[in-house]
Amino acid sequence: MERIKKNSVLTQFHERLICGFIHGFVLLVYFFELFIILPRIYGNGFSSNSKIAHTFLGTYILVNLLIAYWKFLLTDPGPGAVVLPSSLKKGWFYCWSCEANAPPRSFHCHRCNICVLARDHHCVISSNCLGYKTRRYFLLMNFYFWIALLYANVLNIDFAWEVYHNFSFNTFIVMFLPGIAWMFGMAENETFFMMLVTTLTLLFFIYASSVFYFHVRNSVQGRTTYEYKYKKGHEYNLGLKKNLENSLGMNWKIGWISPLIPSPLPGNGINFEERVVKDT
Repeated sequence: MERIKKNSVLTQFHERLICGFIHGFVLLVYFFELFIILPRIYGNGFSSNSKIAHTFLGTYILVNLLIAYWKFLLTDPGPGAVVLPSSLKKGWFYCWSCEANAPPRSFHCHRCNICVLARDHHCVISSNCLGYKTRRYFLLMNFYFWIALLYANVLNIDFAWEVYHNFSFNTFIVMFLPGIAWMFGMAENETFFMMLVTTLTLLFFIYASSVFYFHVRNSVQGRTTYEYKYKKGHEYNLGLKKNLENSLGMNWKIGWISPLIPSPLPGNGINFEERVVKDT
């Protein structure tokens, strides 16, 4: 059962700043598409069924993204109420910070101040550790962030082509030095704002694509970033189905539809099934 973090949620100023930026950017893109891009395509009002469908789908993606973000941020990635053994078992180690024995694949996070089960890394974007208990929400957060940016870029194609097909020095300045472009009047306020949001959406999509691909690849291989980096963890690769269950829960086939759909994990994050390697 998931435990909620109680004492380490957005305690630092930079964590609150990043959290505010992420929410601000996501809402900016949402309202930009809703009130600027969609009216350019379908006109004002909601007489178009296509516009209504786009609005519903965009809102669905936004809500799932924010829910996954907060589910990831609030879920305790540590052992919780599990009583760890007092004597070291094979593969276990003693954590001097926690003053307790820690299971294999776990690492102590000095930001969360706990040993995180099957720790991958500490995510600065949402101020929590990616581990066994939080992987599902992390993947869903990245999935919906990637889908949202892909969707926005598809809607922005006509405007982007209108602006960028005659690429010039002024266009380059507006794209990469928007403050200077605005100061020297290289673009009107409305055009400058639309180009800025469109460019940011494209750049964030490229970044989100690389992050999403990297962690999906690790998840389907049953490995963490540490194990991938040091070429370890091959024994935890149990095949696609079991790896997905360990990442997204037992209901992985429908659990991606919403982070609110219950999808319990098959294990406890302490003991892991290992692949049997046959001698040749």
